[in-house]
Amino acid sequence: MADRYYSSSIKVSIFGIIVNVILGLAKLIVGIVSNSIAIIADAFHSFSDLVTTLVVIISLIFSRRPPDKRHPFGYGRVEDVGGLLVSIILVLIGVGFFRSSIIRLSKPPHLDITQVVIIFVFITAVIKLFLGIFTDVFSKKLHSAILHTDAAHHYSDFLTSLIISLGLIFIRRGNVFIDAYIGIFIALVIMFWALKLAKEFIDNIIGRDAPGEIYENIRKAIFSFPHVEEVHEINIHSYGHKRIISLHVVVKKDLSLIEAHSIADSIEKKILKEGLGECVVHVDIQEPLIRARRSDVEKAIGRIIRWVSSLKGFHNIEVITTEAESILNFHLMIDENISLRDSHRIYHRISGFLRKRFNFSQVNIHIEPYSGS
Repeated sequence: MADRYYSSSIKVSIFGIIVNVILGLAKLIVGIVSNSIAIIADAFHSFSDLVTTLVVIISLIFSRRPPDKRHPFGYGRVEDVGGLLVSIILVLIGVGFFRSSIIRLSKPPHLDITQVVIIFVFITAVIKLFLGIFTDVFSKKLHSAILHTDAAHHYSDFLTSLIISLGLIFIRRGNVFIDAYIGIFIALVIMFWALKLAKEFIDNIIGRDAPGEIYENIRKAIFSFPHVEEVHEINIHSYGHKRIISLHVVVKKDLSLIEAHSIADSIEKKILKEGLGECVVHVDIQEPLIRARRSDVEKAIGRIIRWVSSLKGFHNIEVITTEAESILNFHLMIDENISLRDSHRIYHRISGFLRKRFNFSQVNIHIEPYSGS
């Protein structure tokens, strides 16, 4: 799967480079001949596609490196770093053309726009549309975020080329300011796409949570095994197109070690086979809920009050037990002169002790100030 992902991504990227070189050179020549900043900007937009595709290839090569001691999960996130670099390049290109277009707006030059020029730009727009669709299909098929970035850039180039071809019609009729306005529009489109994509790659580098459907598919795969009672602590880490998953499953305690291991092994294989990621399963044993007796809890709280001088008493104790959990509620009286910080500390210490001592799932303590009167 990894070899197929790598070779297919490289082929798509090389095809994109060839198309962008041809289109970029053709647009640049036409832009210089017609003296149109809009067409020249579009040419550099195509050249920026070339640069971004080269970054894609470099990123794919580095991300293919196997895991090592310093990088045990591989180099998959190099794709995200490469994508972020692409976004920065696009922002700089957009800023440059925005500045040039503003200058032309104040001093519009002579333009030589013919019907051939308009038809040429329209044809380049159609070519970029099909290149974007082609790249986008492969990005979804291979689950490649960086190819998706490349496809988005092709789409933006299609949009700008289409608008340029329409704008050139008005320029040919004498409105020379349209050229500068289109240049400004192209610059803004480039910067918008760049900032949007930069946000996505930064989220991936930081460690964005996986989509909810991934968690749902993992749960479906796990609960397809009859001896699994519960699943919790599902952690998903993405490294490019690679996912590393760890989770805990709860099985009945009457299962043998061999049976529990077989279930864990089968879950890991099923999750990998369904393309959800590489998984490590930790098996927990289902333990029966310990039922705490109210009298024992009262004795324990009484001992705590005798040990801590600032505690003055307790009342309204309530023990709630169900098949799934056990909850303790009570009121605790504390010396009114004690600080809020100290009362907060006492609360957590007592609740922690009682949860551990009696296996309560929740301990809720209502603190009451005690004045002694």
